[in-house]
Amino acid sequence: PKFVFTRSLYLGVQGEDIKKLQEFLAKDRSIYPEGLITGYYGRLTQQAVIRFQAKYGIPQLGIVGPLTRAKINELIK
Repeated sequence: PKFVFTRSLYLGVQGEDIKKLQEFLAKDRSIYPEGLITGYYGRLTQQAVIRFQAKYGIPQLGIVGPLTRAKINELIK
């Protein structure tokens, strides 16, 4: 079964879902060139989320809220 994101993710949060988020973002080097899979939502992850949001026309808040979460859940394999 594919992973589904269920909570809001933002700077300072850590956990398995952050690792999944980083793995997802790292598949696109233009979004997350550093590609670090740490399980910690730091500045690089925040910048990657902002680039993801810009690419998909989502407000660029750097937080994985409902709109961003829905887009990621739609795209994730």
